[in-house]
Amino acid sequence: MRMPFARAARALGWLNALVPAALLLLCASAGAHPSPSSQVFLTVGAGTIAAEVTLPVDELKLAFPVPLLDAAGRAPRAGDADVANYLAAHVRPVAPDGRAWSLHVDAVRWELARSPADVVADVTLRPPPDAPLGTFELQVDAIAHQVPNHLTLVALADPAQGPGGQPRMLASLHYGQRSLMVRDIAPHWWTGCADLFRLGMRHIAEGTDHLLFLLTLLLPAALRAEGTRWAGFAGTRHLVRSLLVVVSAFTLGHSLTLALGAGGLVAPPQQPVEVAIAVSILVSAAHAWGPIFPRREGWIAAAFGLVHGLAFASALRDLHLHGARLAAGILAFNLGIETVQALLVLLVAPLLVLLARTAYYPRVRQATAVVAAVMALSWMWVRTTGLALPGFA
Repeated sequence: MRMPFARAARALGWLNALVPAALLLLCASAGAHPSPSSQVFLTVGAGTIAAEVTLPVDELKLAFPVPLLDAAGRAPRAGDADVANYLAAHVRPVAPDGRAWSLHVDAVRWELARSPADVVADVTLRPPPDAPLGTFELQVDAIAHQVPNHLTLVALADPAQGPGGQPRMLASLHYGQRSLMVRDIAPHWWTGCADLFRLGMRHIAEGTDHLLFLLTLLLPAALRAEGTRWAGFAGTRHLVRSLLVVVSAFTLGHSLTLALGAGGLVAPPQQPVEVAIAVSILVSAAHAWGPIFPRREGWIAAAFGLVHGLAFASALRDLHLHGARLAAGILAFNLGIETVQALLVLLVAPLLVLLARTAYYPRVRQATAVVAAVMALSWMWVRTTGLALPGFA
């Protein structure tokens, strides 16, 4: 898969490295056709660097030691092992003390249907013992050892831009420069925390089911329970205590399973988790209609918080964070969630105080409980059967 800057690089080609800008513009206006470039896309992992190496077939045919394609040019004649051996000879990471890194080709993809055609290799680069992960010399002369004007672009996945961010250009290797010194690209433990904080805020803000559970559970927080019904306003102190208990218990529950899930220690199937979240809304809606667990809201919030945390964890698990970066990422993501929760409580608390003192509140509370129950049942149906209903997912 070509990197986002590949098209611009193809438009400039090797002319960018060899001729003055005025001549480049003149050739481009005359319809000159620059040769395609190679690309090396680096992603820093835990103890290794993943490299996606893209080689244009038209150029690679000129440099490959054996016939690359069949006579029709539609199928590979060389094997994946031939490509792996070629890359091992022409992509050479070297530690600052001169020791060579190990290189392993994990997969080779022949993208011959596209124009221009490419050979793409997924490569794992591993430093020698005690060598720094983020600092090394990268020597690349694939194709260029036979085609001197060939251009190779090297870019780095930039974790500071968060998931889906654009890669950061490191160098363009051309005639006379076939290596670059890569310095300090290993991410620090705090790298990307601001993005993960915003991701946590967006995840809870866009998670209608999470917010609906919390809001519905808070509906009777200002009321006192009398048997099987909610009575009048129980006082501001009672409301503040109820809010703190429910929100703290929910935070404790989802923080625990968020940490376990993001670390890969627990990974239940997603469907049962989503169904259980809908069940939590239905239970809180029933409680908002009439007290079924008065003064035990904290325990319910903590129990269902465990379920909601498993859903939160899925957003972090795919980032493959490790060690201190994982701990910092969990903290930043969780702080984003708590920020939105705090804003919700600050918004809801004054409204609850005002409404609980009026004669309209029972109807408002019961209507909200009915709406929440209908949404919960709809989500349960969709998430159990897979049959979509208009307006629900």
